[in-house]
Formats: sequence, structure tokens, C-alpha cells
Amino acid sequence: MCRHIGYIGNKEFIDKIILEKKHSLIDMAFQPKEMENAKLNADGFGIGWNSIEYEKRFFLYKNYMPIWNDPNLNSFAKNIKTNLLIGNVRSATLLTNIGYQNTHPFIFENLLFSHNGFIENFEPVVKGKLLGLLDNNLLSAIKGNTDSELIFFIIISIYKKERNLLKAIKKTLKILSELCKAAMLNFIIAEFKDTKCKLYATKSAIKLSPPSLYYQVNKNKSVFISSEKLDKKKWVSVKNNSLIECSKNKFKIMDISNIEIN
Repeated sequence: MCRHIGYIGNKEFIDKIILEKKHSLIDMAFQPKEMENAKLNADGFGIGWNSIEYEKRFFLYKNYMPIWNDPNLNSFAKNIKTNLLIGNVRSATLLTNIGYQNTHPFIFENLLFSHNGFIENFEPVVKGKLLGLLDNNLLSAIKGNTDSELIFFIIISIYKKERNLLKAIKKTLKILSELCKAAMLNFIIAEFKDTKCKLYATKSAIKLSPPSLYYQVNKNKSVFISSEKLDKKKWVSVKNNSLIECSKNKFKIMDISNIEIN
């Protein structure tokens, strides 16, 4: 389990997005308000963002230590601007999974991914079935041993064939609904394509109640998606079985109770 944040909109310094809020990403790490399965998110953190000026790709900063212990976070966050970001503070499902390679978000080419949740009884049955869906090239790219990273690579596998991230997310959720007896599947996923960015988020679960998720659309059309409310402004609670799609001038919420793949 974890807490995570997604942002897309006008360029802002990273610290304004994740550190200067009334209930910031650091607050969600040491004093989460809506977590049911843990009291701290101290098993690492990560921030992924885009930068069109330097390279048309995502950048990643991760540490397997608690976010409040990182000596470099404040200095770099005050000096880097971005118009898209995903941040995550982690509470590992298993203590054996703590480490840099298992810390969110995960990055692969033009995709960035964070997962808040877990697959129940992931090893060995579900893990083996999911691994069987990947070709050797993708199998060799997996660095850690979490259910989250493997879910990401299922999305990647479908995305490479379809070249459509929305469809890849839907197909992955359908696969998971068929293979998993119980799971929490709150994702935040970003795509960088042809200098344009899109941000997607899901609130979904199988036989369980999904973790909390909210969104905020501001007057300048910037969008925040967060596990918890970041400030006292207006936030909307995302309904279960929802998929959010947003870009610079678009915000859309879809009901995915009965996923249909076209």
C-alpha cells in the first residue's frame, strides 16, 4: 500500500506540487489520514516528471529511505519545473520487497507508473500466470519483484501492440479481474507521446474496497489526483470502478464497472 499524487497542467516547481501543500506528500508519508492497512509510508518514495526543454522523456528520482530523511529533495524540488508529475510514498506489502528497484514510480521508455494497492496471494500462482503473458524482451527488463511492477509490464506489453494506453489499461484490468481472486488496483499512469503528455488514473478493486482517491480541477485547468486531499480547496472523491483521462485541455472520467474492449 502507499499514497500517491498525479499532476498535469501549467509548469510549476516540483516543491509547489508535492511539498508546499497543507497536506503534502511528506505529510501523507508520516501522517496519512485515510490509510486502513498501515500507519506510515516509510519504505521509500519516488518522483517522476517530464521535461520538454531538455529531453522529450520522463525523469525519475527515487530513494528507498523515508521521504522525510532525504537530504536532496528540497533543493532539487525548488529548482525544477514540470507540467506533469507522479509522486509516491510507499508502505511495502512485504518487508522483503523493500529496496530501490521496488520503489515507485516505475519508468519504461515513454511511460511512468505508480500503483496503490496489491494482489492478494500474488506468489506463486498469480505471478506465474502474469509472467507467462510477457515475451522475453520484457521479462529481462523487470528489475524488482513486486506485483506493481509486473502489472506495469502487462500494461506495457499490450501498449506496444495496441499503441493506445487507454486500451492497454482497460485490457490489463480485465486480465487481472480474470486471474485475481482479490486485489486493489489504483493506478496513476503518464504517457509522453509526440511532445504531448497524458495522465490516467484508476480507482478499482476486486472483492475488496479500493484505497481512497480524489481529484481537483483548477481554474487554470491544471489537475491534481491524490490519495488524500492536499489542501482545503474543493476536492471530489473518485467513485469505485472509475478511470480518469486528462491532458492539457481535457478531463474525462469513465465508468469501468463492466469493461468493454473495442
